[in-house]
Amino acid sequence: MNLLIKIIYLIIIILSLFILVKYFFINSQEGFTYKIKQGNKHCDSHNCPITKYQNDIYKLHVEFKPIRDKNHMLSHNTESGSFFNRTKGPENIFIIRHGEKIKSKTALDCNGILRSTYIPELIEELNKQGFGIHNIITAYDYNSMHQQQTVNLTSWLFSIPSFMYGDQTESEIAIKQLFTNKYFNGKTVLICWEHNCIQTLLENIIKIGSKAKGLNNYTFKNPEGSSDLPYWDTNNYKSIYHLDGQFNFKVFEEKFTTCYPEDNNMIIYGKKQKCG
Repeated sequence: MNLLIKIIYLIIIILSLFILVKYFFINSQEGFTYKIKQGNKHCDSHNCPITKYQNDIYKLHVEFKPIRDKNHMLSHNTESGSFFNRTKGPENIFIIRHGEKIKSKTALDCNGILRSTYIPELIEELNKQGFGIHNIITAYDYNSMHQQQTVNLTSWLFSIPSFMYGDQTESEIAIKQLFTNKYFNGKTVLICWEHNCIQTLLENIIKIGSKAKGLNNYTFKNPEGSSDLPYWDTNNYKSIYHLDGQFNFKVFEEKFTTCYPEDNNMIIYGKKQKCG
């Protein structure tokens, strides 16, 4: 009887070993997958989560890796990240407005949230034109999160550092940082700001930036050929400003739209805009 029990135990041990060997062999196809006790998540041999076992948010981040890598490659294939770069301030500045907002609250509305999900596509379009975004600049406001909320997803998906300087009426603080902090020398930055303060933002870029860059004879020229500054219409959520290293100024549009019924692309030159 004891012999029979020993044989049964031996068979159980052999079967257990067989099952273990088979388990590890199958999972080795995933780069030696194993489970972490905390959360029971699958990981590969590089200690990274295996995408198919994770939630949709993590899958989204992994899905954007090729686009993220392209943006990083474009942004780092220059000397723009060097503290010894002779270029004062950013080499390219793109300016957008925050998305549509809930007027009585601090957050974006449904259309603004949708627009924020399209900002990664805007970055991809800029990549196709050879621009890699190094940094995102916004304002902080204790009563509003519109600017930050518009670009937070993009910052996260593309692993782009974002910075907040002053509130929307204090654009001089942000622009002084851009042209005095060597970190931004030669870089390409995306600024997301409040629309009625973008004219003042542009004025500060011209005043502070042209001096820092040594553009002593610089005169602002709009697409109509005059020196009149642009006025950003209240219902315009589409426009994008671009200033290159010599402060040549261009205006173009986002290629996506939302359900906001009054959306337009109106830029008026020569009309003074009150910031506040």
